[in-house]
Parts: sequence; structure tokens; C-alpha cells
Amino acid sequence: MAVGPSALSVGAGSWSRSEMSAIEGPSAPQNSYGDLSHADVIVVGAGIGGLTCAAYLSQLGKRVIVVDQHSIAGGNASIFTHEGYEFDVGVHYIGDCEPGGAFPSMLEPLGIELEWNELDPDGYDNYYFADGTTFRMPKGVERFRSRLHERFPDEKRCIDAYVDTVRDIDAELTGDKPPEVFLQHMDTTLQSFLEPYQPTPRLATMLAAQHGVYALPPSEASLIMHALVVMHYFKGAYYPKGGGQVFADRLCEVIRRNGGDVVLRTRVRRIVVEDGKAVGVELQAPSPERAKGVPDEIHAPIVISNADLKRTVLDLVGVEHCPADYVERVEGFEMALPIFVVYLILDRDLGAEGFSNGNLFYCGTDDIEGAYSSLEAGRLDEQAMVYITLSSLKDPSNDRLCRPGQTNLQVMTLAPRDHDFWGVEGGPVAGERYRRNAVYLARKKTMRDAAVAAAAEIIPGLEESIVYEETATPITHERYIRSTGGTSYGIKCTPEQMLMRRPSFDTPIEGFYVVGASAMMGHGIAGAMAGGVSCASTVSGTNARVAAAEAYAKSVGALSTQA
Repeated sequence: MAVGPSALSVGAGSWSRSEMSAIEGPSAPQNSYGDLSHADVIVVGAGIGGLTCAAYLSQLGKRVIVVDQHSIAGGNASIFTHEGYEFDVGVHYIGDCEPGGAFPSMLEPLGIELEWNELDPDGYDNYYFADGTTFRMPKGVERFRSRLHERFPDEKRCIDAYVDTVRDIDAELTGDKPPEVFLQHMDTTLQSFLEPYQPTPRLATMLAAQHGVYALPPSEASLIMHALVVMHYFKGAYYPKGGGQVFADRLCEVIRRNGGDVVLRTRVRRIVVEDGKAVGVELQAPSPERAKGVPDEIHAPIVISNADLKRTVLDLVGVEHCPADYVERVEGFEMALPIFVVYLILDRDLGAEGFSNGNLFYCGTDDIEGAYSSLEAGRLDEQAMVYITLSSLKDPSNDRLCRPGQTNLQVMTLAPRDHDFWGVEGGPVAGERYRRNAVYLARKKTMRDAAVAAAAEIIPGLEESIVYEETATPITHERYIRSTGGTSYGIKCTPEQMLMRRPSFDTPIEGFYVVGASAMMGHGIAGAMAGGVSCASTVSGTNARVAAAEAYAKSVGALSTQA
């Protein structure tokens, strides 16, 4: 959804040659490359964490080569196009994008400026309940407090404690305040924080309303992660003009401008470790899809993996190269639930019907804990929780999304992760063919029908208005991103797996680092990008943001002098 609900890739087939040739921009595949045999840094995986880290290191003078198996860079922050319609895989909305905000401050040192469309500040998230009531989530935490006071006048004590605490945690982690409240709540879940106040079920639902951004119930969710998420959006919710692909495009530009490269349609088979040191990567066997000039091995003294943490350590590196306690820790991390997505084109203009560009949530139950318990057990809950994002209303100038009079939207819900539920055994990473599997197809249809029916509670007549659709499951995501359990969130954001309790960027192997959704800064576009900057600082031994800004200023000055 933004920091997170990051969703998936296409549900039908791989990219056709015509679709590949239609891709434009710096993240598109190239036909040939320069010398790729050696580099200063290799990054495995062209997701936002890896691309951000690579762009920063390239700005600091390193020659960086990024390698990714997919036909387009960006990971969850990419697009796909079918039947002339463009769909955003995982960028749905992003917070704190005003001048001086978190995103501009991470992009500006690289010379990247983006344009943003703000989601409706009077209701960037709009909640619809089964009993017919609604709630509009406004920009500004104090406006949120006021609306809750009006709705729940007898529960002001709980509301005030919640608002004050999430505001203070955010201020301590993103500002200059000493970490008093933050340290006090290192082991606190959202549920354990709320329990002393005994909120009514509906208020408890509203205070946990953005649980889908990190895919955890209140009993497991770190209060710190929850605070960072809600405050992220209270600072304003935005969508980049041109869609989520602009992040990868601009980062690829920086990498190539600085002498590096982004190699696509090329899978890393193994991260090469010799005498306890990372020395490069071994690539998949040559195939017709692999571009010219790509060798079988690339050598570098520094290797950074933006791939799934467990697959990185257990498969790409190999347990024989890691200390036993490190392997045990990685194996023990619990993964977050994955997402199920239905991509739709309607032959209706929902904007003309009165819908704003804000997100829509259907909440079929106040029993959030029960819904998650069912999903964890591999069962479908009949009282669906769905999230709807109206892509063509968020980015109305993007004519690639749909035709005049139509609406491009996505319907998302959390889903069971287990292969057994989906009727598969080894899964796509093991080479299993599943798309004609009868159990898989039945499960996909059941989830699709439930998600669309729930969305129709907000958009009456939805089913009858569909003129095109694609469906993506956790198995789809596993196929394209190779993530454990098909999740786009990485490891769970529980108190036991939060901040410094997550994997650090450096590892026990000299010259080998990890970045991405499961690393220290967390998941989503915001977490991945912040993690990329921090990993670059760890690798370079500098404050990467400051050093990159200085390097960019010097390059601009040099160009001005030459002019």
C-alpha cells in the first residue's frame, strides 16, 4: 500500500517480446553492456533498497553493477503493461513528500527531483464498515485526534494517550528529541499499549486501521513500527506523477551517469565467497534472454544483496560460508503475510461519480485478530478486509493507465502464505509449474471473487463494470521476486524483529552486506530507500547523504564552469 502494501507482479505469463520492446526509460533492458567482468561493488537485486544503495555509492565514486533477474528494474516499485493498460506493482501512496520531507531529503543528494500528486488531505484513507458507518483519515495528527474525539467522546483518554505516544515516538526517531518514549516501548505491541485503556472494538479498529501497511495484527505489531507508519502519512500522503516506476528510472540514471550499470534478465546463481570474503557473483548459464556482454562471473570486493534475506543467506551464499549462529538467526526470522491483488479497468469514471483520489478500505469485521489467525492457519475469512487504490485518480495526467471514461484501480487483501493452501509443493523458485494447477486456480478464483465482492460494498456495480483484469497471488510474487512465502514485506515487524533487532547491513562475511525489506530500516518504499542510504553509509564509512550531496554539488559546479 505504500510504505508497504507493496504488491505483486502480473498473474499471467512472463513478459512477451512486444511488451519488453515497449518498455521505455533507464530501467528498461539493454541489448549490450560494456566491461562487466570487474566492479567496485556488485548489488544483487534491483529493488528500491538495492538501487538506492547503488546510486549513493556510485555518487561517491564507486563503479557499481546491479544485477536482476527481471526484465525491468524496481522490484515491487515497477510497472507492467497488458493490453495497453499500465499497472503499478507496489507503489500505492507515500508519506512525507513535501519540501524538506523524508523522500525529497533522500533523493536530492542524488540530483533527483520528482513531482507529486497529493491524495485528498481531508481523507487520504477512507474506511467503510459493514454496519454502514465510515471514517475519513485526514492529514495532520491533531485533525485525526479531533475527529476521533467527535466520534468517540467517552474515550478521549485512550485517544489522547495513543496520539501523544505515536507523535513522540516519531519525533524521537526522526528528529532531535532524546529517545525516552521510544526506549520505553521497544518491547511494546500495539495491543499491549491499548489494553490498559480498554477501547471499544470500533475505536480499537480505527487505531489499528493501517495494519495492512505492515501485515500484522495488533497483538504482534511493534508499537514503534505502527507509530512510524501512521505519522508517515499524517505528514501528507502522495503519489509520484508518472507512477512508481519513476523511482527506479531515476536511480538507474544516477548509477549509469556515474559509470555503473544495471544488468537485467540475468539471475545470480551464487555469491562467491573465498577465505571468508565476498569476491563476486556467479551468474546463471547463458540464455537467449541474456544481453550481450554479460559474463558468467563478475568480480568485486564488495557484494550487497537486495534479494530475499533467507534465500540470500541459505541459497546464494550457502550455510557453509556463514557462522552457525548467524544461519540459525536467519532461519528463525518469521516472515510477514503476503498480498493478493486484483488489477482492474472499469468502464466508469469514478472521479466523475464523486470519488476522490483517496484510498478506500472495506472493513468487514472489527475482529482483526481473528482475521489474521485465520490467514496464518491457511483459512479464508468470510469477512473480508480489502484495500482499494484508484490509480487513475491519483495520477490523472498519466494516459497510459486507462482510456477516457475509464478507471484503473487495484483491490488488495492479505492472503495465506503456505504452498499447501495454494496447491503447490516446491513453488516457482524450485521450478514448479503451477498456473494450470486446479487447486491453485480454484483458490485464486475464490480469493478474487471475495475481494471484488467486498470492494463492491464501496463501489456498487463493480463486477459489471470490469472490462479488463489481472490477478496476482503470493505465488506470483514468489515467482517474480523470489521472496520467501511470497511476501513483499520481508520479516515481520514485531518487537523482537524491529530496528536494531533486525539484521544489520554488514554480515559475518567480509565485504558482504544485505539491504532491503528485511534489513534494519524495514520494508516498503520508505523503509527500503532509507535502508539503501544507511547501507551505503555502512559500506563507505561516511555519512552517505552528506557526502553524496557534496559530490553532486561539485559535479553541478563543474558543469556550470564548463558551460
